[in-house]
Amino acid sequence: MKIKVALEQGCLPVKYGRAARIRINDQPVVSFPIQLNDLPRNTEVLAVTLLDWDAVPRTSFPFIHWLATDIPVATEIPVDFSRHYVGPQGMNSWGSRFYHADVAIQRGYAGPNPPDQPHTYTLTVYALTQPTHLQMGFYANALRRALHNRVLAQASLEITVKN
Repeated sequence: MKIKVALEQGCLPVKYGRAARIRINDQPVVSFPIQLNDLPRNTEVLAVTLLDWDAVPRTSFPFIHWLATDIPVATEIPVDFSRHYVGPQGMNSWGSRFYHADVAIQRGYAGPNPPDQPHTYTLTVYALTQPTHLQMGFYANALRRALHNRVLAQASLEITVKN
């Protein structure tokens, strides 16, 4: 299984982060497209996570930018998928009690916008044998449990985002 994201000069295009035109409460909300190749034959659905491990020194935890599951199998997760997907998307880190963010940005894609220096984000796509049946607003720990015995394959990509 392989995943690919179109980069500009080795980085995520700024239109999906700090220079995004479409925002909710100043948070970028248009998700970037993800190309998928060589999915296992028995893949029923997909799941996606986008984590910022470089946020740990500032927040004491990896910042969750996107959790989605039970995505129909396709060769591409298209641009702006998150805002249009009616399936289950999880709570990102804006839903943490440590932030006082509007509920409108707590679920789905919360675009990367590193405050201090370029960060490397980890995008992981999972090919699953069956749907997780998680509900909208699930947490990362619930997704982790739901992935158990369902993952046929997974692929990760490190994506640099400029501040």
